[in-house]
Amino acid sequence: MSKPPFPPSRLLSQVGRPTLSHLALNLFVATWIMAVLNTGFWARLLQIFDHDMVQIGVFAAASFALTVLTLETLAPFRLQKPVAAVLIVIAAGASYFEQAYGVLIDREMVRNVFETTPTEAGHLVTLSAIAYVGLLGVVPAALVFWPKVLRWSLPHQLWRWPLGVALSAALVVAGLMTDFKAYSAVLREHHELMGSYQPGATLSAVARFGKQQFASARPEAQPIATDAVRGPSLAAADKPVLLVIFAGETLRAQDFGLNGYTRDTTPELRARDVINFSDVSSCGTSTAVSLPCMFSALPQAEYSRERFLSQHTLLDVVERVGFDAHWYENNTSNYEIAARTGASRVDVTLDPAACETECTDEIFLPVLAQALDNITSDTVLVLHMIGNHGPAYYLRYPPEHAQFQPDCRTAEFAKCSVQELVNAYDNAVFETDFVLSRSIDMLQASDKVLPALMFLSDHGESLGENGLYLHAAPMFMAPETQTKVPMVLWMGAEFETRMGLDRACLADAAARPASHDNFFHTVLGLLDIRTDTRDPALDLTEGCHVTRDAT
Repeated sequence: MSKPPFPPSRLLSQVGRPTLSHLALNLFVATWIMAVLNTGFWARLLQIFDHDMVQIGVFAAASFALTVLTLETLAPFRLQKPVAAVLIVIAAGASYFEQAYGVLIDREMVRNVFETTPTEAGHLVTLSAIAYVGLLGVVPAALVFWPKVLRWSLPHQLWRWPLGVALSAALVVAGLMTDFKAYSAVLREHHELMGSYQPGATLSAVARFGKQQFASARPEAQPIATDAVRGPSLAAADKPVLLVIFAGETLRAQDFGLNGYTRDTTPELRARDVINFSDVSSCGTSTAVSLPCMFSALPQAEYSRERFLSQHTLLDVVERVGFDAHWYENNTSNYEIAARTGASRVDVTLDPAACETECTDEIFLPVLAQALDNITSDTVLVLHMIGNHGPAYYLRYPPEHAQFQPDCRTAEFAKCSVQELVNAYDNAVFETDFVLSRSIDMLQASDKVLPALMFLSDHGESLGENGLYLHAAPMFMAPETQTKVPMVLWMGAEFETRMGLDRACLADAAARPASHDNFFHTVLGLLDIRTDTRDPALDLTEGCHVTRDAT
């Protein structure tokens, strides 16, 4: 067999590896990142400056210098290639999720990444994601290692590194100072612009997440509502009081039938005459923010993770007055809400039929049945739902509850029409309606308890409106589809009578605007738990008690 005229080894040896300076490699990397992996940044830049090419050009040059500054600062000496490769992959990943879902990477999005489960993460690792990040991130990152880089001796590098950093920083400042008034106004008023700049936005988010984690590293939680006592109605109850709280996931108010949606996605709840709170705002746009905020005494304006971790939660307060507090998880985490009262995760053994792929929220029905069979004392039962968690909405309901067809049967939204995506999402709402209504029936059928049920979603979801999908948009730019959530209250007739609650009064309260701020105080009012920590202005049951004085 004859040898090929140009063996691959000989061909490569003839091509050889190019030789670059340290600065030249940084310029090549910065050019790739800015030109290819910042499409969202460029789109916003053009829109904000209304196609003023002079201002755009200067700001673009300053942004390019900022990218070079990042490389010069983080990648000195022989760290250059590995750091540059990592930054390319980071920028490619962030660019994909912005293009595919309209998602910007901020601190809370980084928290979601660290706190997600492998199953949830797997839904986002699609063929499209792998292809995009592979071709535009991994391949260029690998090519960074191809050229040879001229390295100066250590004494030269020790002065050239700070000089490169200083010169890059000077170019950034010089660019912005050409029209500081205009550029500072843009940076102050349009956070989404630099929120889409990569890899800077992601690096900043990771740094702020790390700083917050360090600052809030397991502080000792202090008791609140230490004066809490049972009110007369609760003290006189002749049966165990059972409040079931369904903490919903990603269900937006706009697709909730009881709120006037064109589709009746909640026919079963409507038939059970629940009290629907039609105008409720969330504390955040991600579970990691909204859920702890809901169960804390902190209003949204004062909420922070550090402050939340430094004090007890609603479950601690109800336990202090003699309630059993149980948390069952069919989602990611209880986010330290049940750190002292305990939490359990549902599993397939409870109901194999509900867990053919991933467990739907029907898995909570046997949990509730067990609680009703074994209850001996006042109880708050929190059931944290998987609800409408995306992007795989089709996994949130069994085939028999696929009410709206055709539905999107993949986590890759690009493969589905808008209507198919909405159908899948609405089917998941329909499943929540089923689970809540069956739970109400079980509570109503029991003669062992004084039952009530609350449902409140943590945040909403974008389904393609204005190019946004999923949730966790920064609050400064979050649309109402991510911040308006449904809330429902059902009370057994005996609970209503024994706890002295006026249903008509509560229905009037439900027609007024409310938010997650109301939840903590409303639960205390509903259960007749008296404490100075309860804020009457935030308690939606305030003024609706007919057999006892207001606290």
